[in-house]
Amino acid sequence: MTGGVILQISLGFHDPAGGDAAAHYPVQAAAGFLTQVEGLPDVLAAPFSFPERYRNATELVGKNVRTFTTTSVGRLFDAAAALLGFTRGVTFEGQAAIWLEQLARSSPLTAPYPFPLTGAELDFRPLLQAVGEDRVRARDVREIARSFHGGIAQGLHDTLRVIAHSHELDTVVLSGGVFQNELLLEDLKCLLADGPLRVWTNHAVPPNDGGISLGQAALAAFGRFDAAQASEEIATEASYA
Repeated sequence: MTGGVILQISLGFHDPAGGDAAAHYPVQAAAGFLTQVEGLPDVLAAPFSFPERYRNATELVGKNVRTFTTTSVGRLFDAAAALLGFTRGVTFEGQAAIWLEQLARSSPLTAPYPFPLTGAELDFRPLLQAVGEDRVRARDVREIARSFHGGIAQGLHDTLRVIAHSHELDTVVLSGGVFQNELLLEDLKCLLADGPLRVWTNHAVPPNDGGISLGQAALAAFGRFDAAQASEEIATEASYA
């Protein structure tokens, strides 16, 4: 495509304790983020009341034991959900993020929290700090969830505009599991609607791991086709030898 590119925007690095287990416990995922946020209220106390699992997870992060550096946006949504009250384990994939989206949908539009681009990464620390501070102030959790979603959308919008301008691009592709969140996708597309960028999104293929699996299967199929074609060419050359 002319003037277009698939942009991969990086979230600041964080270290979810316990690796994949962090995906099952939002407070465990939160430990990899919140240990980097200065001035955050005590999340073991009310109104957060994080369970003992969080303390154990922060110890793992502090000792760099059973932690794996990642830039997963899904875990960022888990961390925000934990701050707003989802402190139990999940029973299905994406449950905490879905819960957070539904909270946000029940609120009117609110001002977004800051989610700035710092160097080449989006900095989650001001975003989560704002969530924590507003929870302590007893702001309605639905409004906090809405401002969180708005902050993610605004941060992505601003970053896309900067990158697209610097590389003279006119097309962006919004894909990945985070864009199963329809509220986030709606907010971001709305922000981009009046700008110069064309937006491509998934339609026939899911944006999450299902799309990755299909792509892997397609690459494997092309690989077998190329191998078969190469074997046929070798056999043809041998017949003329």
